[in-house]
Amino acid sequence: MPTGIAPHEDLSNATIAARRTVVLTENKAGTKFYINGRLYDPHRIDFTGTLDTVEEWTVRNDSDETHSFHIHTNDFQLMSIDGKPHDPSHGWYDTIDVPVRGKAVIRIHYTDFTGKTVLHCHILNHEDMGMMAVLDIVAPREDSPGK
Repeated sequence: MPTGIAPHEDLSNATIAARRTVVLTENKAGTKFYINGRLYDPHRIDFTGTLDTVEEWTVRNDSDETHSFHIHTNDFQLMSIDGKPHDPSHGWYDTIDVPVRGKAVIRIHYTDFTGKTVLHCHILNHEDMGMMAVLDIVAPREDSPGK
């Protein structure tokens, strides 16, 4: 067993601050790829998360090919694929395959990074042809409850 590696927390019973849906699609020709119906724009913020919170994302693949969902900066816990629970002891991920016409549910805890990062399909051609989005992780507001 490796030493010096801290176990990840289990987010199965975490308080969920927000729920999001990410829908992966493409045009019929397979030349343009979308997240929530939009092509990538590096100047647009598609999602905003708050540091020190846990979010649950449903990543839905509405296309006829598998997409590899990848998020930068923060690993996530895979909760289920197509409704089948995933064993939390299998660790955390930064990339998962979302099956054809299927869905994955993940939970992510923003712990130590604020700023802009990206999420995308990890198939190079798909991300290059638009299947990428910007996630901005912000510090909690000073007037938020518990501050």
